[in-house]
Amino acid sequence: MGSANAGRMRRPAARQTPQRLQGAPAQSSLPLAGEMPVPHEDLVRANRDAAQFFQDRLAGSWVPRYLAARSLGPGLLARWQVGYAPAGWCGLAGHLRQLGYRDEVIEGAGLARRSVRGALMDTFRDRVMLPIRSADGTVVAFIGRAAQGAGAGVPKYLNSPGTGLYDKSTVLFGLWEAREALARGARPVIVEGPLDAIAVAGAGGGRHAGVTPCGTALTAQHLAVLAAVADLRAAGVTVAFDGDQAGRLAAVRAYDLLIRFTAEVHAVVWPPGQDPAQVLENQGPDALAALLGKRIQPLADLVVDAELDKWSRWLCYAEGQINALHAVAPVIAAMPAAHVARQVGRVAERLDLSHTIVTSAVTDALPEVVAHTSGSQNFRGPPAGKAATSLVDNL
Repeated sequence: MGSANAGRMRRPAARQTPQRLQGAPAQSSLPLAGEMPVPHEDLVRANRDAAQFFQDRLAGSWVPRYLAARSLGPGLLARWQVGYAPAGWCGLAGHLRQLGYRDEVIEGAGLARRSVRGALMDTFRDRVMLPIRSADGTVVAFIGRAAQGAGAGVPKYLNSPGTGLYDKSTVLFGLWEAREALARGARPVIVEGPLDAIAVAGAGGGRHAGVTPCGTALTAQHLAVLAAVADLRAAGVTVAFDGDQAGRLAAVRAYDLLIRFTAEVHAVVWPPGQDPAQVLENQGPDALAALLGKRIQPLADLVVDAELDKWSRWLCYAEGQINALHAVAPVIAAMPAAHVARQVGRVAERLDLSHTIVTSAVTDALPEVVAHTSGSQNFRGPPAGKAATSLVDNL
C-alpha cells in the first residue's frame, strides 16, 4: 500500500542505542562540502513548527472528509496529529522564514528543496500530513498522502528525505503512538502503510499495535527499536502486509529478520486485494479486529509454501515431488526448532510423501545449513550447535 520517494540518504552505519536507532535527534544535519552543519536543535524546532503549521490548516481542507470516509474520525485525527499541507508552492517555507528560520535549516530538515531556478519550494503540497516521531516523541520527519485523483505522475505517499534527524531504515511510523499499548502487552502488527497502522491501532481495543516502515523495506534496525519497547518473545509479532503477491513476498522476506527476536511470528492472510485500511473502511473496526485475531497463520507456512509454489507445475510427477522436497528441506532445516515439526507435516501432506522421507531430507540438509550459516546473522533461529540438537529432538 505504501510507496515513497526514491531518493534516500543514509548515514554511515554505527553502533547505536535503541533510542538513537529510532531516530532520536542526531548532532547535526548532513551538510554539503564546505557548509556548516545545521544544529540539531534547529532541525527539531523546524519540524515541530512544521507539524503545527500542518495541523492549523487541517480544518477547512479536504482531509477530514477524506479520512472520515475511510472510517478515521476526529478522535484518530487528534491522536495522530494529522495535518494538511496546502497546495501552494512555498506556504510552509514562507511561514518558517517568518518565524526566523534560515533557508539552510528549512532545507536541512527536509521541509523544502530548491527548484531548478534556485527558489525554495515546499517538499509537501496538497497532502494529508502525518508526523513521524522518534522514540522520545520528537517529530523527525513526515509522510504525506496525496489527494485522490491527484494524477498518475503524483506519488501516493511521499516521505521526508533522510536528514540528521531521520533515517528511514531505523524509524517505525506509529511506534511512539503505540508505546503505551505495547507496554501493556499489545501484539505488534507490522503493516505496509501509515493508514494501515492507524487502522490497526484503532481496532481491537488495544490488543494490537500497528507500526510500519516508511519508504523502505523492514530492517533489523526497525525490529531492534521495536524490541526496545515491546517484549517480542512474549507478545510475538504479526505481519499484515497487503494481500497481493508483492505483499506475500514481503512477508516471506521478513521471516528471517523476525525470528531473531521471537519464535511467535504470524501472518494475516487477507482476502485478495485488501489491506487493514480497506477492511476498516468497508467493514468497520470489529471486522478488522476479528480478521487480525482469526485469519492468522504461522509465517513459516508462507515461507515454505513460497518455495513449494516454485515447483507447483511439476508436483504431479514423482520426480517433481522429490525435487521440491530437496529444495524445501534446507529452508525447513534453517528454521527455529519450534517451527520444524509443523512444516515437516505440511510438506509431507502437500507432496504426498511419508513423514519419514521428509524428516530424513530435512535432517540430511542440516549439516550443510549449519556449515553455511554458522556465525552468520542470517541463520534462522538459535546458534548452530543448539539448532542441530534442537532440530533432531523436535523431529
